[in-house]
Amino acid sequence: MGGVCELGEKLKQAREAKGLSLEEAARRARLSRAYLEALEGCRFEELPEPALTRAHLRRLAGILGLTPEALLALYPAPPAPTPPPAPQTRRRTPIPALFLALLALVAGGFWLLRPKAKETARETPAKPAQAAAKPEPAPSPERVRLRVTTEPPGAKVYLDGYFLGAAPVELEVEAGRRLLRVEAEGYLPHEQPVDLHQDRALTLRLVPVPKEEPAEKPPPKTLTLRITERSWLRVTTPEGKRLYERTAAPGTELSFELPVVVRTGNAGGVRVFLGEKDLGPMGKTGEVVTRRFEAR
Repeated sequence: MGGVCELGEKLKQAREAKGLSLEEAARRARLSRAYLEALEGCRFEELPEPALTRAHLRRLAGILGLTPEALLALYPAPPAPTPPPAPQTRRRTPIPALFLALLALVAGGFWLLRPKAKETARETPAKPAQAAAKPEPAPSPERVRLRVTTEPPGAKVYLDGYFLGAAPVELEVEAGRRLLRVEAEGYLPHEQPVDLHQDRALTLRLVPVPKEEPAEKPPPKTLTLRITERSWLRVTTPEGKRLYERTAAPGTELSFELPVVVRTGNAGGVRVFLGEKDLGPMGKTGEVVTRRFEAR
């Protein structure tokens, strides 16, 4: 009984070390709390058949971090089945004289008929026993050798969806028409059917994934003028429509849709920005400048 109690104690200590209640441990092991209490209490007569109890112990071992083999070694073997009681010998009763005479008559008739039965048995030839037909074993599938190399090496190789390994790979496979797939990071997947009725060696060159060309930025459509020195300024469309005309103070910032024509009386005090690009001052301080700005 020492081993039995050791099993229950080991289960309880491991459960408490994991911080699990009886309900939580039983729920994770998919068994009732009553079964778990019976195991920890070494009440094995309350448990189901030994095979099912061993399955419960294996699940508990995985949940509680114990070794299944060590835990099962503490579970007592089921007792040997009790042999059935020997049949009681009945007391013989005296056989009546009439029954004995009848038995003698039947025995005499049997001996009289016995030679005829033997003769009949000689006349009838014995039939040979029919040998039981043995089922022929199914022929094993034909196998061929397949070798796959890739450029670049190291690509993942699949056959009918099963992963064979990283290229180069070489192994025996079942013969037949199969589907080969090769994948590598940065390359387009390659897939092709292959006829494997004899040994094959394949070399596959993978195609790199095309690089996306960066989208070209649209040309700027806005012109921005930042006034750094007091300056007279006039802005018109190329057709001559006036958009702005006055003396602008330092710190003024003006934006116009392109194309425009800009004329200033102090080019050094007007800084030009085409979109986000700084084009610098329109000219020198005090210089009169006229410039046309187009949408590129």
